Amino acid sequence: MDCLRKRNSDRILVVDDEEGVLDFLDIFLTSLGWKPQCTSSVKTALATLEKHTYFLVLTDIAMPDMDGYEFVHALRERHVPSEIALMTGFGYNPQHTLVRIRRSMHLQFYFKPFDRLKISEGIQNAWTKYHQGLLTAPHA
Repeated sequence: MDCLRKRNSDRILVVDDEEGVLDFLDIFLTSLGWKPQCTSSVKTALATLEKHTYFLVLTDIAMPDMDGYEFVHALRERHVPSEIALMTGFGYNPQHTLVRIRRSMHLQFYFKPFDRLKISEGIQNAWTKYHQGLLTAPHA
């Protein structure tokens, strides 16, 4: 797959197999001015990334067709330029694989139930990081 080049974007791709999480994030992210696209399928997400540019891919870890770690590996293998963040319902534990992965892969992660302020700030930071080097004005 040849993914799209990095370009100005306010779009977020959300991948989670829980419809309630997708509904919440769609409403919440839209209310913040972002343009989320939500899917419950990693296969659909990969196909979508061939057609559209997203500054952030926000993915669950535990999914039936491919887990979040495999999905991140697939994104990197395909050189997807998007920032990547993981989400999980496992809760915080310093020994959890997610915490260790964050340290080694430098990925943002969010625990369910979500801290809205942390998500808001994290997404703004991802937007800024993604757009470094592109001529853009900050997201309002």
